Amino acid sequence: HYAQRPMHGQDFETVLPITLEQIYTGAETEINIAVPEYDQQGLLHRVPRTYRVQIPKGSSEGQRLRLPGKGGTGMNGGKPGDLYLIMQVQPHPVYKVDGHDLYMDVALVPWEAVLGASIQLPTLGGAVEMSIPAGTTAGRKLRLAKRGLPYGAESHGDLYAVIRIAVPKTSTARERELYSQLAAESSFDPRAQIHAGAN
Repeated sequence: HYAQRPMHGQDFETVLPITLEQIYTGAETEINIAVPEYDQQGLLHRVPRTYRVQIPKGSSEGQRLRLPGKGGTGMNGGKPGDLYLIMQVQPHPVYKVDGHDLYMDVALVPWEAVLGASIQLPTLGGAVEMSIPAGTTAGRKLRLAKRGLPYGAESHGDLYAVIRIAVPKTSTARERELYSQLAAESSFDPRAQIHAGAN
């Protein structure tokens, strides 16, 4: 009869959902997983475990966090395995991610686009004032430098406000009267290029 050799415990992988807010500041979170373990009779059971996890600032999609010794139990005195958490960035209701840059749709009413405006925008680091230049058109991208996601020691991506024009669905008689005055006064033809191309 010979002594059974120590066997290293199995390594496990699981997905860790993370938010843009957690990436921006770094955060502590909890993960609950069921780890397969053998009992005294050698039967396999799934045992629920809860771990506190530190999400580093500037984490990214697919990055792996290693929790040493939190994997499968070793056999015959062998060391336990490790648990690897694969970070998965969750969709955000406001921001779209492109590398370290963020994009957000920002709606302007027609007079803000024509006259220019100062508007307040939410960012992951708090609200900021953004200046909208007069004559801003739909689709224009306005950049807020270093308001994107962090990376490296002290670097940040940028935040881009993608402009769209929102037209009120209803208007009062007075508003319609003012629009009519503007229509009579303005010589701007947004379709001049189409007409020129059709001739």
